[in-house]
Amino acid sequence: MDCNTIIDYSQVIGNKILPFTIQLDLTQSNLNPAAGENQRFCYIVTGIGTDTSQYANLSHLVLGICDQIPQNQIVNITVTINGVEQIVVFGEGGNVELRTPDQPDPPTGCPGLKFNFGLNKVTGVMNFCFELTTVYPVGSSPVCLFGGGTTAKGLSICGPVCKQTGLCTTAGYQKASVCAPVTVTPFANAKSTSTFCCGNASISPGTGTCSGTVNGSCHFTLSQKICVAVPVEIGAKVTVAAPAVQCGNATSTDVCSNCTT
Repeated sequence: MDCNTIIDYSQVIGNKILPFTIQLDLTQSNLNPAAGENQRFCYIVTGIGTDTSQYANLSHLVLGICDQIPQNQIVNITVTINGVEQIVVFGEGGNVELRTPDQPDPPTGCPGLKFNFGLNKVTGVMNFCFELTTVYPVGSSPVCLFGGGTTAKGLSICGPVCKQTGLCTTAGYQKASVCAPVTVTPFANAKSTSTFCCGNASISPGTGTCSGTVNGSCHFTLSQKICVAVPVEIGAKVTVAAPAVQCGNATSTDVCSNCTT
């Protein structure tokens, strides 16, 4: 995945530090569901600060999911804090809200799925999950934290996005001649035979001698021209080997402007 599975806001310095790590729980998530299953995202938020004024407790967080996901596609939301399952109220005014770009979270200014649960900066551990009834690509989703009157933003974690970024699609072409030997084997199967009487039978008195060969057989040859149609499906199987990369020099100058979309 071209995104982070864990981020650490304890390294983001501000007026107050919100010392929390957010990790995508891959064991509980179902990012590529089978037919009939929901897509599932689960995260672990952990306080790793100390009990000093430098650090602030978490008031709430906003996970910036794709803004094209409607509320009715978000189901089965669960929140557990320090092992205790919380009552979830999803919707406007609830402890879980879907904030849109037109109406973002007021303190942070961030749109996305808002989890309005406080968490201790030293001992707090929160697990939260949600499911989507429609499968979305997995990419970088911004995470915003708020606590102690301070907003922390700028880090992103793997989450549901509207489209994948950082991927280029191209195609390769090759002409080829395909040869397939075909063998045609003739067969002749005898069908039901018919015997016809030609004229009347000849009857002679006494014991006679039959001319011809006793228990013999008659032979003839039948010739028939045939035409054979042989339908053959010809194609090719394609396999892609492991990719190789040649890395150029890193630079702060936009060297991609002349590349095609």
